[in-house]
Amino acid sequence: MMDDSPTLPGDASRAAEGEKNMTLREALRVGKKGILWAIVCASSTIMEGFDLALLGGFYAFPAFQKKYGDLHMIDEDGTHHYEVPAKWQTALSAGAQIGQILGLLISGMAAQRFGYKRTVITGLLFMIAFIFIPFFAPSKEVLLAGEILQGIPWGVFEAMPASYAAEVVPLVLRPYITTYSNLCWVIGQLLATGVLRGCLSMGRDNEWAYRLPFGLQWIWPPAILMFMVFAPESPWFLEKKGQGERAKQSLRRITNYNEQQIQDAYENVRHTVLIDRQCQDSSETSSSPQGAIKHTLMEFPRCFKGIDRRRTEIACGTWISQSLCGSSLMGFAPYFFLSAGLSPESSFSLQLGGLALGVMGTAMAWFLMTYIGRRKIYTLGLGALFSLLLLMAVLSYAAMEKAGVPWVVAILLVVYIFVYDSTVGPCCYSIVTEVPSVQRRAATVALARICYNICGIFSFIMNPLMLNPTSWGWGTKASLFWTILCACCLIWTYFRLPETKGRSFAELDLLFHQGTNARKFHKTIVNPFEARVVGVGALDEGSSTPDSHEQATAEHKA
Repeated sequence: MMDDSPTLPGDASRAAEGEKNMTLREALRVGKKGILWAIVCASSTIMEGFDLALLGGFYAFPAFQKKYGDLHMIDEDGTHHYEVPAKWQTALSAGAQIGQILGLLISGMAAQRFGYKRTVITGLLFMIAFIFIPFFAPSKEVLLAGEILQGIPWGVFEAMPASYAAEVVPLVLRPYITTYSNLCWVIGQLLATGVLRGCLSMGRDNEWAYRLPFGLQWIWPPAILMFMVFAPESPWFLEKKGQGERAKQSLRRITNYNEQQIQDAYENVRHTVLIDRQCQDSSETSSSPQGAIKHTLMEFPRCFKGIDRRRTEIACGTWISQSLCGSSLMGFAPYFFLSAGLSPESSFSLQLGGLALGVMGTAMAWFLMTYIGRRKIYTLGLGALFSLLLLMAVLSYAAMEKAGVPWVVAILLVVYIFVYDSTVGPCCYSIVTEVPSVQRRAATVALARICYNICGIFSFIMNPLMLNPTSWGWGTKASLFWTILCACCLIWTYFRLPETKGRSFAELDLLFHQGTNARKFHKTIVNPFEARVVGVGALDEGSSTPDSHEQATAEHKA
C-alpha cells in the first residue's frame, strides 16, 4: 500500500544507502533500462574510434598514399612509393583535433542549456552531412576541411555519452557503463583496422580502396539516431533546471523502481543538487532567455572558480595524462610498425591483434575496477606503460639492427595497447565523469576533453615528425620521447588524483568542499545526510527550483 505522507529528507538517505549497498545483480535488475539507453548513447563512440583510426591507418595505406601523397622513391624494379608529407599528416590529424575542440566547446554549453539528448542528436545529424566531404575529397585541402568539420560532432561524441551514462545508471554500475565508452572506442578502431586490412587487396590504383572505408561511416549515425530520439533525458539535468516532475518521469524510464522508490530516488537527486549548490555557494540565473544564455556562456569560467577549480584540474589532468603517456602511438601503430621494418600487411595484422587484446583488456578493467580503486589502477597502469616505453626505447637505440629486434619492439607496442586498455584507457572515463560537480559536469568533462585534444594536436605534430623518414626519421626511437612525458604524468597522478570508487555524488561534493587530500579520499568518512552539513538541512525544507535557490542564497548573503 502506497504511503501518501509527505516525502521526508530521510527518503533521500534511504535511497542513497540502498544504492550504495546494492549488489551487481540488483543493479542490473533495477537499472537495466538505464543501461540500455546509456549503451545506445555510448555507441556513438564506436563511430568516433572508427573514423579517427581510419585517418591514422591511411598514412600507411598504399592507395591513400598514392592519392594524397608525394612520390618518395622508385625501386629498382620500377615500383613507385608514395608518402603523405609529414606536414600534411600533421595538418590532417591536427585539423580533426581542432574540429573536436570546437565541438567540445559547443557541446559543453549546449548540454548545460538543452541537455545531453538533444546535443547528441544534433551531433549525429551534422555527422551524416559532413561525411560527404572526405568521401568525395579531390585533394588534401578538401580532405582537411572535411576532417575539421567532422571533428565538430566527434567532439560531441567524446564527452557527452560518458557524462550521460554516469547519470542514468546506479552507482555500482557507473564504472562499467562509463568505461564502456573506451570499449566502444577500441571496437571502432578494431573495425577500422579490419576494414583497411581487407581493402589492401583492392590495390593501390583503386580509389575505392580508401573511399569505401570513408563511406562506411554512414552506417552508424542513422542507426543511433533512430534510438536516441526516444531516449530519456538525465534526471539530474532536469532537476538542475527545476523540472522536478520531468525528473521523476525520467527516473521511471531508467529504473524498475516502484513509486515509493522513485520518490526516494528523486529526493536523493534533489538533495544532492542542493548540496552541490551550497558547497559551491553559487546561484542560478533567472529563467529568462537572456539570463539563461548568459548563464550558459559562463559555464566554462565557473569551472575555474572555488571548489570547481580543483575538480576541473583533476578531470583535465586525468585526460592529459591519458594523452601524453604515449597512447598516441596506438593511433600511428601501422606507421610505427612500418618504421620498425614490417610490411604493410604485417603492420595492419599486428595492429588487429593488438586491438583485439585491447577489447579483452577493457573487459578486464571492469573486473579490476570492481575490486581495486580508480586511483590505484590509473597509477599502476601508468607505471607499467612507462616501463614498456622505456624498454622499447632501449631496444631501439641499442639493438635495432639485430635480427628479430624490430618484431620485439612491435610486440611491445601490442602489449602496451593491452595494458593501456586494461588500466588508463577505460579508467579515465570513469574518473572524469565522477570528479566534476553535478552543476558543472557537462562543462567540466568538455574542458577536460579539450585539454586531451590540445595534447592530441601536440602528439599529431610530433609523431609524424619523429616517425616519417622524410622528416626527423627517428622511427621507433620516438618511444623515448613518450617515456619522459609518461614519467611526468605518473608523478602528477600520485600526488593529485583522488579515489572516487564507491562514492556518491553528494559524498564527493563534501570531500572536495573539505579540501580532503587526494591520497586520503578513500579512507575519509563523510555523511551528506548529517544535520546542518554545509547548510543543506535548511535548504532541504525549501523548493529545489533555481529561483528558490537564488532567493535562499541572496538571503544568506544578506
